[in-house]
Amino acid sequence: MFSIIQIVLLTLLMFYIQYDLTNLQVSSYGTPVLAGLLAGIIMGDVTTGLLLGGTMQLMGLGVGGYGGSSVPNYQIGAIIGTAYAVATGGGLESGLAVGIPTAALGVQLDVFGKMIGSFFLHKAQNCAAKLETKKMYSWILCGFFGRPFMMALTVFVALTAGSVVIETLLANMPAWLNGGLKVAGGLLPAVGFAILLKYMPFKKYYMYAILGFVLASYFGAPMLAIALIGFIAATLTFAQTNRFNSLTAVTPQQGGNRYDE
Repeated sequence: MFSIIQIVLLTLLMFYIQYDLTNLQVSSYGTPVLAGLLAGIIMGDVTTGLLLGGTMQLMGLGVGGYGGSSVPNYQIGAIIGTAYAVATGGGLESGLAVGIPTAALGVQLDVFGKMIGSFFLHKAQNCAAKLETKKMYSWILCGFFGRPFMMALTVFVALTAGSVVIETLLANMPAWLNGGLKVAGGLLPAVGFAILLKYMPFKKYYMYAILGFVLASYFGAPMLAIALIGFIAATLTFAQTNRFNSLTAVTPQQGGNRYDE
C-alpha cells in the first residue's frame, strides 16, 4: 500500500513535528494543518492533506495540555489519516475514520511518553548529584528524543504492520459507524470553536463575530477576506487601547503647572 520512501518520510515527519512541539517550537502553531500538508505532499495529494489537517486543527481549537494534562494528538491523526485517505482513495471520510481514533490514542501515548521522560529525568538527577556531568547530559538528551521516537515508531507500525488491519476495518465498517464518524467529524470542530470562544473575550468583542458571520453568510466573502478584516479590526483595537492607556497614565498635576516654567 505504501512505498518504502513514503513510510520513511512520514515517520521522519512525525519525529520532527513531535520534537518541535516539545523542544524547539518553531512550527507549534497550526501544526495539524502543517502535518496534513506535508503528509499530502509525501503522498501526492495536497488537497486531501489540507482537508484532513484543517479538520484536525478545528477539532483541536481550544484544547491544550494545561497543567500537564494529556490531550488527543491531532498531528499524528492528520499524518496517518492523510496517508490512508490517499492510499485507499476513500477521501476525507476514510481519513477521519482512521485519524480520529489514532488522535485519541495519542492521549495514552502522551501519558506513556511522560512516564518515559520522568524515568530519564530521575537518571539525570542522580548523575547530577554525583557530579557526573556527561552522563547527566546524555540522559537529558534521551528525554528529549524519547517521546518523538515513540510517536514516530507508532506511525511506522501503523503504516507497515497495521495496513492490513486498517484495510479490513475500512472494508467491513458498518454504515451506521461510518455515518457516526461523519457526524463526529462535523460536530467536533463546532465543539472546538465553542471551547475557544469560552476562553476569548467574546462578550467584549461580540460585534466583530457578528460582522464575520454577516460577511460569510449574507455576502459570501471568502475566509481570507474575513481574516484580513479581522486583522485590521484587531490592529485598530490594539492601537486604541494603547492610546487610552497612555492618556490615563498622565498625572493631573502636569496640566496645572505647565505655565509655571
